[in-house]
Amino acid sequence: MIGPAARSRIDRVVVLHDYSQALGGASYLVQVLIAELRERDLAVTFFAGDDGGQFHRQDVEFIALGGKALLDRSPFGALTLGLHNPSVRRRLARWIARNDTPGTIYHLHGWSKILSPAVFAALHAVADRLVLHGHDYFNGCPNGAFFDYRREQDCTLRPLSRACLGCSCDKTSGAQKLWRVGREGLRRHWIGGAAQGARLLLIHPGQAPQFEQAGWPREKLVAVRNPVSPPCAERVAAQDNRGVLFIGRISREKGADLAARAAAEAGVPITFVGEGAELEAIRAINPDARFAGRLDRAGVARELARARIAVMPSRWSEPFGLVALEAIGSGVPVIVSQRALVAREIAEKGLGLAVDTADPVAFAEAIRALHADDERVRAMSLAGFEAYRTLCHSPGSWSDAVVDAYGVVLQEAMPA
Repeated sequence: MIGPAARSRIDRVVVLHDYSQALGGASYLVQVLIAELRERDLAVTFFAGDDGGQFHRQDVEFIALGGKALLDRSPFGALTLGLHNPSVRRRLARWIARNDTPGTIYHLHGWSKILSPAVFAALHAVADRLVLHGHDYFNGCPNGAFFDYRREQDCTLRPLSRACLGCSCDKTSGAQKLWRVGREGLRRHWIGGAAQGARLLLIHPGQAPQFEQAGWPREKLVAVRNPVSPPCAERVAAQDNRGVLFIGRISREKGADLAARAAAEAGVPITFVGEGAELEAIRAINPDARFAGRLDRAGVARELARARIAVMPSRWSEPFGLVALEAIGSGVPVIVSQRALVAREIAEKGLGLAVDTADPVAFAEAIRALHADDERVRAMSLAGFEAYRTLCHSPGSWSDAVVDAYGVVLQEAMPA
C-alpha cells in the first residue's frame, strides 16, 4: 500500500475504454472502477469509444467518441478504422494538450473493438503516466490470446517474430491474421515500442510469461486480480440441486459445444445463459439443453440458485475466469478447463475440478461423477463459499490496489 502523500499527487484519472456500458467482463470492471474512484473523491474523465447512450453518471467528465464496434461497420470501415481511427487520436490529443497535469493518470482498459491503435498515438506524450490493463493479450499478441485457434493450442511464439508472421493462428483467416499483425505493428509504432507505458496490470500472475514473451519487462508487470461479487448472497445448497450451468458467450472459443456434448454424454441436464453465434449448433448437439438467453445479474443469481455444477470449458487459457469464481463464491462447484490460469488453484483448494474439457470422454466423466456425489458437491459448495476470496479481490480492495499502482507510477514520473 502506498501512503496518503503519494495518493494526494493524483489530480485526475483518465479512464479509456471501447464501451461506455457493461457489456462484458472488462467493460463491467470499468464501471466498477469509475464508481470506486469517485468514492475516493478522485476526479475522473471517461473516454468511451461508443456513443455513450447508456452512461448516466453526472459526477464524471464523460467524453463519448461516437464510434461503432468493428463488427457493426462495413468491411471497409472495419478494415480501415480498426487500424487507425483518426478521430480518436485527434480528440484525445486535443484534451491532453488542454488539460494534462503532472498528476494525471491515464488508464487504458480496452482499445481493440473501437478505439484502435490510434489511441496510442495520442497517449505517447504521457506514456510515463500510462497504465494498461491486461483484460486480454492485445497489448502484446496480434490475436489477443496467445492461442493458435487453428490448432487449438497455446502459442509460445514471440509476437511479430518471423515464426509468428508465418503462423496462421487466427480464428477467421490468414488475411485476418495479417491485418491483426498490422494493427499490433501500428500500436508499437505509435507508442514507441512493444512495452511502452508505466505499468501493465495483470488480472492473474500467470499472464506474466506471455507478456514477457511479447517484450514487457517484469518490473512493469503488476498482478491485480479482478474483483468478484458473487451473484448469490447466501450459499447455494448445490447438493440439493440438479443440472449443469454454462454462463457466457455461446461460442466455440468459450467451449459451449464441449459443454453441450459432455452433458449429453453424461445424461445430465444443462442450461445455457448467454447469447452467441453458435446457438443453433449447440441445439443440434444437445436438443435437450435449456437456453435462458442473456440475463441480468438477478437472472444469473436465479440460475445459479438451481444449479448443481457450473462449467467453464474455454478452449483458450482464460486469464481469470470471472464466471467460475462468481459460481464458486455463490456456493456452486465448478468444472473448468485445465488450461485456465485459475484452474490449478481451484482444484488444489477443493472448490471444483480442473480437467481436459477438450477431451469429451474425460469431461463427460467428470460431470457424471461429480453430479452423482452429494457429499463431494456439498463439501465443494461450503469450501467455495468460504474461500473464494483467496483467489480474487473485493471491489474495494481491487480499487485500492489499482490506486496504489497509480501512486507508484506518479512517484516514478515525478520523483520528490
